[in-house]
Amino acid sequence: MIEQDALAPGRTLLRQPVLPLVTIVQFLYLTGDFDSVAEVIGQLTEEIETPFARYPHPAADLDPYTDLLAPLETFKAGMPVSAEVVDADDRPVDPMTATAALVAQQVLTRELERINSLLCAPCGCTLCCVGPEAAMAHGYFEIPLRSEETGLFPVTRVESETTRTRRPDDEPPLRLDGRDFFDRTAPVLIRWQPGWSLILPRESRCPNLEAPSGHCRIYGDRPQVCRRPQIFPYVLEPTTLGDRPVLRLRQTLLAVVDCPYVRRLREDIAAFAAACELDMIFRHNKA
Repeated sequence: MIEQDALAPGRTLLRQPVLPLVTIVQFLYLTGDFDSVAEVIGQLTEEIETPFARYPHPAADLDPYTDLLAPLETFKAGMPVSAEVVDADDRPVDPMTATAALVAQQVLTRELERINSLLCAPCGCTLCCVGPEAAMAHGYFEIPLRSEETGLFPVTRVESETTRTRRPDDEPPLRLDGRDFFDRTAPVLIRWQPGWSLILPRESRCPNLEAPSGHCRIYGDRPQVCRRPQIFPYVLEPTTLGDRPVLRLRQTLLAVVDCPYVRRLREDIAAFAAACELDMIFRHNKA
């Protein structure tokens, strides 16, 4: 059982999302006579109130994210966007939309890593490190990885032309060696269309999870996704069109309700998404 007071620091940050402040700075900078984003932030000395939150010290709230706003200056200078961004129909979006989405994704990623760290510590669980129980309907737990992180996991790797065209939740499931990809006893690394994932089948565990202590062998070098369970920003989703990498605009916040603190703070998380103008998705990964 999680003590409510233990969640208070993370809950406080959930109730003061940074992205509404970023939107204000973006508008002022792009429409005003400012030489830099920092100049705009420096002038935010008064309290700001939005429909969702009050910010007594907006400049201080923005300070940890100032470096992530650099693409706004690049855009204002007329330089090309750093990545190709497409909409849900795979059509390129305009440079302003692409720039705003890139900034939002980076800001939310950093902010939610901080929030999730505060919320995860009091739980003391290893839910994100093990596969589903035998009785659960869902046959696997997926841990998305960057390609450079796959070397942290000494397990079988599977990569083929077929896996690169599929996603883990595609129906029917990907077949490997004559069976569903998750119908196995040991973890496996699979290169999907969006990228690599560690798949934990039923009753399996991450190879870096020590038993019985529950300690992580690679905690200091753990993957990015392990640093921000279980609330994920999907303003942009990495994917491919043909053979080129692109980012698809999704404008979504995903929270995994298997997690104890997500269940406890469901209303706060939904309000956070609304304040950031994101669609909210609550999803089970294991049930």
